[in-house]
Amino acid sequence: MKQYLPILSAMVTILMWSSLASLTVGINHIPASLSVGIVLLIAMLPGIKYYRNWKLPINVWLTAIIGMFGYHFLLFDAFSRAPAVEVNMIQYLWPLFIVIGSPLFGGDKLNPGHIIGAIMAFSGVVLVMSSNLEEHNSAYWFGYLEAFAAALLWAGYTLSNRKHKNMPSSAIAVVCGISGILSLCVFGLTYVEVPQISYLDLLFICLLGLGPMGLSFYTWDYAMRNSDPRFIGSLTYLTPLLSTVMLTIFYNKSELTFEHLMSLTLIIAGSFLGKLFMMLQKNHQIKTT
Repeated sequence: MKQYLPILSAMVTILMWSSLASLTVGINHIPASLSVGIVLLIAMLPGIKYYRNWKLPINVWLTAIIGMFGYHFLLFDAFSRAPAVEVNMIQYLWPLFIVIGSPLFGGDKLNPGHIIGAIMAFSGVVLVMSSNLEEHNSAYWFGYLEAFAAALLWAGYTLSNRKHKNMPSSAIAVVCGISGILSLCVFGLTYVEVPQISYLDLLFICLLGLGPMGLSFYTWDYAMRNSDPRFIGSLTYLTPLLSTVMLTIFYNKSELTFEHLMSLTLIIAGSFLGKLFMMLQKNHQIKTT
């Protein structure tokens, strides 16, 4: 049973992350630097009591803070600049970057199943994205670039954390805290007036801080440290589809179509293909020996 806990942890994380876009769109009228700052400070709270474990090299802190702050700032700002569905799909390229980039960080080798599965899952993401594309406004492209850069940063953050085996999960709290303070500093330097925040805005901010930008950091960290990052990274291709469904339900942005069903098939098949290939290889080796 213990061997399945990392996978269960990853699935819980995926469900929480699926709500990220819907909650973020609900507060995209608030400057990204302010909302990200508040949310990350909330996310810091669960790990404060473990502060004695926060002794790590400065390069580890810098890498983690750049990844955490950069990803969320760029993502929140992208949602305020471009259509939510397209931004959501572009930023979910990070699972592909994790699968492809894992050999650079942990020495894990890619088998043909990982490559084919990544292509299939990526095709599913593209299919969902293309089914929601409307005539592009040139002003949206900066938001799209921000989403792409955010995907790169999160993949790098995730893989570098796995590389540092001695980094406790509780250290994510101080990463969130410093990133939140940085974000609020950016807000203080770039905005003169604090926008009006409603009770509904506060609810969304608290939900973000407790779920997709809170508990999810810890469950994701546990999953990546205790399982195969190629398999876990592939599983996260489920997130964009679930996230799009939530956007459809709560904001009526799009309709579920045949393209979405095809995407789901490609995403699920791509997620498990690498793992299936590894199992077949092991079985073949056992039979030959």
